Amino acid sequence: MTAFTLFVVGPAGSGKSTFVAAFADWLSNNEIPFITVNLDPAAEYTPYVPDVDVRAYVTARQVMEEYELGPNGAIIASVDLMLNHVSSLKEEIEESASGGYVLIDTPGQMEVFAFRRSGAEVVRELAGEKCGVAFIVDAAVSKSPSSFASQLFLASSVYYRFKMPQLNIFNKIDLLSEKELEEMLEWVRSPQALFNELERELAGEERLMMIGLLDAIRGFAESFSTYFVSSKLSKGFEDVYAELQRIFRGGEDFEVPEYLRGET
Repeated sequence: MTAFTLFVVGPAGSGKSTFVAAFADWLSNNEIPFITVNLDPAAEYTPYVPDVDVRAYVTARQVMEEYELGPNGAIIASVDLMLNHVSSLKEEIEESASGGYVLIDTPGQMEVFAFRRSGAEVVRELAGEKCGVAFIVDAAVSKSPSSFASQLFLASSVYYRFKMPQLNIFNKIDLLSEKELEEMLEWVRSPQALFNELERELAGEERLMMIGLLDAIRGFAESFSTYFVSSKLSKGFEDVYAELQRIFRGGEDFEVPEYLRGET
């Protein structure tokens, strides 16, 4: 049975690991097979017990001590060094997965994984026959129109980097008021409403500059599925799972992009 590999990507603090833990619990409760994979060599703690763990091969703390690097340098170096062990990680994943989902928790510092060549190489090696990206956003820091729009653009940059089917998931909705959540839902339903709010927030030259971004905001918002969840309350996972199944089992092309199969 073919497994579906889901790379969970997002900015630091967005709740990637918490999402993986909560979604894994939801899958378990619904008797849906899955395995969890930790790809963050700098993680001191994960809220789940990984079935496959990069820290068995390399950790940022070990790299920091061995190469006398600072924390940021150690994280970058440890992600690069992950490539030396990616074959072993792939073998472990293939031995552990029996269909269902492979939930891959990526490094906390998103830019280290998403925008460096080493990250693309890791994805190329670990991406299964069917794969996709869950881009996790902290809803609590996306309340204003400009911050919400900035998260959309960040999500788009991840999509254009990996070119895989992608879900945008606003996490931590338990920290929002009912009014704040409804505003965000309206921004997703109507990109024009979001743009109208941006016009009110900005003025002068800034406002004129934002007008040119309307088509980009509308295009991305209308092209990608966006969901609102609470990992803390296990809320919204039914919709996320339904969308994953629709893409996984449906007619969309889930093949690994050609550029990930060849040179990056």
